[in-house]
Amino acid sequence: MVTGLDRTSSMRWSELTWPEIDSLDRDQTVLLLPTGAIEQHGPHLPVDTDIHDATALALRAAQASGDGTIVLPPVWWGMSPHHMGYSGTISLKLETFSNLICDICAAVHHHGFTRVLIVNGHGGNAGILAATAMRISEELGLFVGTVSYWQLIPRELREISTSDIGGMGHACEMETSLQLHLRPELVAMGNARKDMPKPATSLSGIDFRDPGPLVYPLDFRRDSSEGVMGDPTVATREKGAAIADAVLEKLVHAIDEFRVAPNRRDEHVAGMPAAVRPGPKSVDPGGSLP
Repeated sequence: MVTGLDRTSSMRWSELTWPEIDSLDRDQTVLLLPTGAIEQHGPHLPVDTDIHDATALALRAAQASGDGTIVLPPVWWGMSPHHMGYSGTISLKLETFSNLICDICAAVHHHGFTRVLIVNGHGGNAGILAATAMRISEELGLFVGTVSYWQLIPRELREISTSDIGGMGHACEMETSLQLHLRPELVAMGNARKDMPKPATSLSGIDFRDPGPLVYPLDFRRDSSEGVMGDPTVATREKGAAIADAVLEKLVHAIDEFRVAPNRRDEHVAGMPAAVRPGPKSVDPGGSLP
């Protein structure tokens, strides 16, 4: 029977049937998990900017890397308490967000998958994702990595940008340019205004190009005039395309290396005396990890 749909071409986990997922090579398949946020992005960008960017970039990378890369359903919500002063933000508690990531990884691990690469689109998630990846590795033995897309391209961001340092913080030159490239119909450039607040210390930075070593909690209602930190007025569709292309190249390279990288925890456990090796842990994919 002709259906008109080539199901094998889908890179989305959610579009596959269970037999198609069951047939995937457990040793070679890399699962990409997009994470982001639903939070205010100034008066000119949609509240789903972070998760939309992460998902779009992950899908493009999966397509470019070919067979063996599947994009899991995105985790829409993240850690956004610093944006709750503006309407539209939906923030999870730290424990809720971490447990959600763990439960997703436990479920795919239950089905035999061993490599999950988290593609993050929200700065507020980065720290807890790193800690959660360590937790998953210890509790499940799953090989999990995490990368925030802008961390792949610091040099390219400096080359592409035209704003001063402070111009790429939030709802800024970078994020606005990406949205102009990915879905310009949802960008209200007439409402875009520059706001570049001074960091609290000389060792801190509110810019993707130069974040600084000293990090402190922000409150966007207190620290910005309307939810923007940066200069979205200089954003262009062309800059967005250049940023997306740069991320695509680096993310595909990261996926290729992640696919063949040894699971160091397995090597460590294999080298331990049998009497002290950790035993297998039961996994309940419907509940939280202990």
